[in-house]
Order: sequence, then C-alpha cells, then structure tokens
Amino acid sequence: IQKTLIIWGDQDQIFPVELAHRLKRHIGESAELVIIKNAGHAVNLEKSKEFCKHLKSFLIDPMRNQIERVDSHIEHY
Repeated sequence: IQKTLIIWGDQDQIFPVELAHRLKRHIGESAELVIIKNAGHAVNLEKSKEFCKHLKSFLIDPMRNQIERVDSHIEHY
C-alpha cells in the first residue's frame, strides 16, 4: 500500500477543507491528512516551515505511528 500525505490549509478559499476530508476518505487508511491552521490554498508558501516539517517527517519516517492529535497549529487526521 502506498502511503499518501495530504497537506491542506484550513482557510483554503479555492478548495474548502471539507474536500480534504473527502479525499482522505476516498484514499482510505493509507492517507494522512494534515490541516495547517491560518493557511490558504498556497499553504506551501504561506506556512512553508510547517509544510516542510510535515513533508520531511513523512518522507524520512514513513513508518511512524499515525496518531490523531491537535496542537496549536496543526490537526492530524
């Protein structure tokens, strides 16, 4: 099974965050959804440090536990 990382801005005005949840449900358990708060459609530019942190973690440690947690900036689904 190929793991998939979905990174989405919670303020995306082009593709609302509900579409991120639908995409994750469609892909299934192999998908990890990260929603970055206070970021729009250009999440990779608007919150580049947070974006890169999650991308790097996903690529370097693909077998890490998929734990649901919420902190001050990010929600994992």
